[in-house]
Amino acid sequence: MNQFMHSLKNSKSTLATVALSLAVLAGGATMAVAADVKLANGSTWKGDAGARVRVTYTLNGKELTLEGLVVKADKSFLQVEVDENGKKVKKTITSFDLKKVETLAADGGTSTKAPAGSSGTTTPGKSNTSAGSASTATTSGAPASGKQTIFILPWGRGPGGDVDMVGLGARHEEIEKIGAEADKIGPGQIIVLEVNSGGGLVLEGDKIDETLNKLRERHRVIAWIHEAISAAAFTSLHCNEIYFQRVGTLGAITMFAGTKSIEGRELEAWLKKVGDVCEATSRNRWIGEAMVTNEPELSYDKDEEGNVTWYNTLQGKYDLSDKVQNLTINAQQAEHSKFSQGTADTVPDLLKLLNLSPDKVEISQAGYKIHNDWQATMKQCKEAKIKLLRDMQNPPGLTQLDQLNARLRAAKEIRKWFDKCFPIMTYDQPAAGSPEQWDGIIEDLSRQIKQAKDRRNG
Repeated sequence: MNQFMHSLKNSKSTLATVALSLAVLAGGATMAVAADVKLANGSTWKGDAGARVRVTYTLNGKELTLEGLVVKADKSFLQVEVDENGKKVKKTITSFDLKKVETLAADGGTSTKAPAGSSGTTTPGKSNTSAGSASTATTSGAPASGKQTIFILPWGRGPGGDVDMVGLGARHEEIEKIGAEADKIGPGQIIVLEVNSGGGLVLEGDKIDETLNKLRERHRVIAWIHEAISAAAFTSLHCNEIYFQRVGTLGAITMFAGTKSIEGRELEAWLKKVGDVCEATSRNRWIGEAMVTNEPELSYDKDEEGNVTWYNTLQGKYDLSDKVQNLTINAQQAEHSKFSQGTADTVPDLLKLLNLSPDKVEISQAGYKIHNDWQATMKQCKEAKIKLLRDMQNPPGLTQLDQLNARLRAAKEIRKWFDKCFPIMTYDQPAAGSPEQWDGIIEDLSRQIKQAKDRRNG
């Protein structure tokens, strides 16, 4: 199994599905801006930042209710600050999950109801923006066609099937790029990571963690699983929703130190990290912990209404993980236990699970282009590296000076490829060393060439 690093840093956990920025003003207070928030049934709630509301919404097929203060609002979203166990937590709910919004009076009573088909306004309260800080006013845009844009990023195995490791074929950089494409339309876009990777490099975990935590604050991020093992499973757990393909598998998030799996305090920290990621995306932390090591057990019960109760023992009716092997979950198990939101083999099938009509959706090609461009760069790099290393060892030329010049040209090209495609130069065999090593080689060859010229001319 490929090595995979973990983060021992304290990362921000967020339960937000997405978030968007609202306007600001000087003096340390934000301006309350009225917004018409669209509900799932097509009606709207009209209100301001600072309003106290009671929100009814759906999450993973369940209808839930919360009360809190509106932090940000837009036609596509409502972000509410709530009190959870003495902590202030911001929850952002997309319009397609909003069923009802009621504006409450200061004492918690309903001042203006805004169920389906109605609207309400309130007097805005103060924001928590500190003096001198500011946020930029933004609105959620839409393509000229008026359709909902879906961004699909193939993340992992390329057309040849040979480069699929997290950190090589699947990197945080491509996730950042698809996020930037979605940002062009506005907050709250749907981004699908079509995950197909069997493991990952040890240097990518923290970067993925940071990238997806930020992306999830702006957009609805979905993992669509073909294969998600080790680092790819860790990546998928960061997503708001997880869907499987029928052959899909996810799990085995084992972390190694050299050739040996971690243990002791290092293992405890990694278990906590993976569990925290699960909780940040409204999943039971025991699921992630069972994927990390053999010791945790995992089972569940499911009642007639489909509600699932998890156990970190084998007392449940359905066993998923025992002490023999850490958890890898398949599509059928994931859907039955509600770990996933469903199973789809094609984009149209996935759209149905997302309650989106194909004729009202526009599939962006940006994600496919990002993926294909990086795959092409890796292919070119692998071919160039072999040739350039060969030229370094057996340089063309009749004289020593000709050969030194040929080696210098090759060394400079190798150094450029580190900037273009660092993972292939460093991790893919044959490894080419480090950029610093080649800086030294270039300096040494330049000195040898100067000496050879001096001898020739002297």
